[in-house]
Amino acid sequence: MINPMDILDARENRAYLQEELIKKFNLPLLVIRANYPGIDKNNEVTKYIIEIMYETILSYISPINIKKIDSFEGIVYLLSIDTSPAVLKKSAVDMETTHPLGRLVDIDILDLNNHTLSRTDLGSPPRRCFICSSPAHNCVRSKKHSLEEILKHIENKVSDYKNLTADHTDRYK
Repeated sequence: MINPMDILDARENRAYLQEELIKKFNLPLLVIRANYPGIDKNNEVTKYIIEIMYETILSYISPINIKKIDSFEGIVYLLSIDTSPAVLKKSAVDMETTHPLGRLVDIDILDLNNHTLSRTDLGSPPRRCFICSSPAHNCVRSKKHSLEEILKHIENKVSDYKNLTADHTDRYK
């Protein structure tokens, strides 16, 4: 049985590793993880989402170093990239916005000071809820949508994507 503390411990371990990688390579870090609620974050759905988005990212950039973490937090990729953090964040926001699975991941960019760049740092609006289009942080705080509703939405998005790629060449790879 998964304990919420296991997820918190995994996040703390990742934060430590992120800091170490930034120091070691002296490069910004791109962090990609599933945007998936609940405590079962390491499952077939999240693995599929992360692997598709990871391959998509690799089609646009060439990391200097790649670290894959498989923990209670799910699969997380840490990529050291020799590109300006602002350019990376713009690309991340574009990917999160335009790729069919983009809303189902968080792509964070950490600068050399281990500071996470936000969408608003670039003048982009905050993320919208993928169910009702309200500001996402409002829906999370108020628990506007049930866990079941959110998980069903994610499953439908993944199913739609699989159907799309089965019928067409995947332009996102």
